[in-house]
Amino acid sequence: MPLRGRYGGSVNDPIYRRLFSFPRMTADLLRAVGHPGWLGEVDFGTLEKLPAEYVGERWQQRRGDAVWRVRFRGGWLYLLLLLEFQSEKDARMALRNLEYTALLYGELERRDELGPPGRWPPVLPLVLYNGAAPWGEALEMRDLFGAMPAALVPHQPSQRSLVLDERRVVADDLPPGNLLRGVVGFEQSRTPGDLARAARALDAWLRQPEDGELGRAFRDWLAAAVERMAPGAPVELGETLREATMTLAERMGEWPVRWRREGVAQGRREGVAQGRQEGVAQGLQEGVARQRAVLRRQAAQRFGEAVGGELEVMLRDTEDWDRLGAVADVILSADGGADFKARVAGVLRRPE
Repeated sequence: MPLRGRYGGSVNDPIYRRLFSFPRMTADLLRAVGHPGWLGEVDFGTLEKLPAEYVGERWQQRRGDAVWRVRFRGGWLYLLLLLEFQSEKDARMALRNLEYTALLYGELERRDELGPPGRWPPVLPLVLYNGAAPWGEALEMRDLFGAMPAALVPHQPSQRSLVLDERRVVADDLPPGNLLRGVVGFEQSRTPGDLARAARALDAWLRQPEDGELGRAFRDWLAAAVERMAPGAPVELGETLREATMTLAERMGEWPVRWRREGVAQGRREGVAQGRQEGVAQGLQEGVARQRAVLRRQAAQRFGEAVGGELEVMLRDTEDWDRLGAVADVILSADGGADFKARVAGVLRRPE
């Protein structure tokens, strides 16, 4: 699967782990990454989530990830699902997966579920990664070793992991209607409009009564993503994914106008409270300064701290509310930091 695409948003760990506690979500993940050569032999209706202690007490304490199993070729296929939310990549991931696999086999043997040698069930170690930098680390355990004589190579441990780099995978490379398309859409969204489009697609795929809880998990992710992407915007999006999607589409255009109104009103309130004739003008100036600070913070959250700092410099002498409102619009619609800075420069060059 090609790993290319655009940098996107993020999600907090509890929501993510909640998503991948649902059999349908895990089944779609397996369909997205599994090889056609063996995927047809998987009985997805038998997916079963196992307790974390299947990979030992040590792993249970270090991680909150999942172990699933599914019927495969008359036996079981075990899926070690590791959810990586760290901003820095783990060069030892292949070693960790090998360790967890050994712990899993040991637990299966202890429970008398391993079977005779030659009939052991296969394990698929899968890493879901949404870090800012491309993965790029070793997937094969043997790639962690240094140079050695060819005669020693067969004696080294070997296991290859699968990594799904969600911020760079192309959604169209995933199966049609697969819920991973929604996950990738959320991860790669740059604006509330992007989020709304991804949410509409998800809502169309989650129409069965049994999908209600899974839909609410995506709704909670949507609300959290909107709150990070547009600070100060209303996030009362309703109880269901459909309600949240409709509300987001209807109201996101109002946010820049609301930010301008609130900045003016706050400035006036502070001026009146000071009880001075010049207080209104001073309050308005402070409101403008506050709006510039809000815009800087929003730009930093969307495009990085460096872009936020550059915007602060660009807006240093700007006191016109219409221009600041136009910058707020650009924050929501720009396609990356370079595009954002170029469009802001155009806004500030316009004649008053």
